[in-house]
Amino acid sequence: MESIIALEALIKENEAKIALHKQQIKNHEAGINKLSRVSFASAENSLEVSTELVEKYKKMLSQLLTMDEKELEEKERLIFLAERKKYFDAQPSRIKLNIEQSNDKKLEVLRIIEELPTDIKFDDKELFEIATKSIEMSLSDLNDISSKLADIRSEFNAIKKHIDEEDLQEIATIDFLLPIVVLHFYILSSNIIQNINEANEKVLQKKEMILKGKTVKLAEIKKSLELNEKLLKEKQSEEKRDKEEIKNIESIIKSLNNEFNKINEIFIPEVKTKTFSGFPKYQDWWIRELWVSHQAYFALFKWKEIISKLCITTEQKKAWSIIFDRWVFIKKLLNDKGKLAYDYHFAFDSLLSTYAEVEEELDIKNIESMEVIINEITKKEDFTKNVGFHSVNTAYLKFKMEKQKAKDNTSDESMLF
Repeated sequence: MESIIALEALIKENEAKIALHKQQIKNHEAGINKLSRVSFASAENSLEVSTELVEKYKKMLSQLLTMDEKELEEKERLIFLAERKKYFDAQPSRIKLNIEQSNDKKLEVLRIIEELPTDIKFDDKELFEIATKSIEMSLSDLNDISSKLADIRSEFNAIKKHIDEEDLQEIATIDFLLPIVVLHFYILSSNIIQNINEANEKVLQKKEMILKGKTVKLAEIKKSLELNEKLLKEKQSEEKRDKEEIKNIESIIKSLNNEFNKINEIFIPEVKTKTFSGFPKYQDWWIRELWVSHQAYFALFKWKEIISKLCITTEQKKAWSIIFDRWVFIKKLLNDKGKLAYDYHFAFDSLLSTYAEVEEELDIKNIESMEVIINEITKKEDFTKNVGFHSVNTAYLKFKMEKQKAKDNTSDESMLF
């Protein structure tokens, strides 16, 4: 037992002190090594204290040795548990005060602590190891996304319960895809907002640094001015004035004043921060008349282009292209089903509105006004232009032709036999 070992060590330690003090007193009395009165009194006092401690520790050791072994183990276990409880109770506060770890890691550790089962505890070091890996793998983001998808699916399933199953038979194949498209819209919107916020923060920080630099520089010049003005007064009050020195100081003061005014006049323009006002509203007729109307196609093309311009990174633009294709696919499928899919269609639109603020224009005046604008833009558009990568002989067409050629050759060979 640790306590027994510790007590035995204390007994040995104090017994050694007793032997030392006894030897000192013996030598003093024998005249071998005389001690001063203070030293002699100290030796006697220490001998007495050490003797009492040895008796005390031996008594404690005796009690431990006579105690039932199971009882002792239980007592030690309870003490250990009490210490561990104290350690874990103070863990969140200790994590927050840790100056060696970054704020991101500390926040991740606190998040991990919250989600751990109550009967599972990890030491600080272990938690920071887990947090480091979690941040590397962006697990918290994945958890948030997974949770959001679960919410969308749950809400979608709840809405479907109120829809006639017969109306869903032919379109049930998109049940899996629909919540994912809603989630992708949500992620795209969140990413755009995050990028805008980060860009705004950088701009504001830059302005703050410039302003701080200006303030510091002005303070330095002002301090230098005060020192030189004080020095000038001292020199001017001296009986034997050094005109050349006074002239130099006046020149320095003039230069400092000019520099102060120059820096003070530096204009720091107001920072223009960006905002995300949401996705532009779409119109139902664009989907309904798709592939039969240039205006409908062109309106969707422009809508896609506007949102693409809202995307900041290349990844966002690529993601938006895929999301748009899937959105059009679902919308067109549901639109073609007409009344049979109205409730299902409305469920899709409602989820998009709730989670990604993708809205349809419902004001007829605005719809008619936009129709006029689209018609005017369509007239001006050159439909003879092709994209930069235009080629009639596409990569897939080449692949297909080669496959067909190989198939034909195989067929010819089999006919020979």
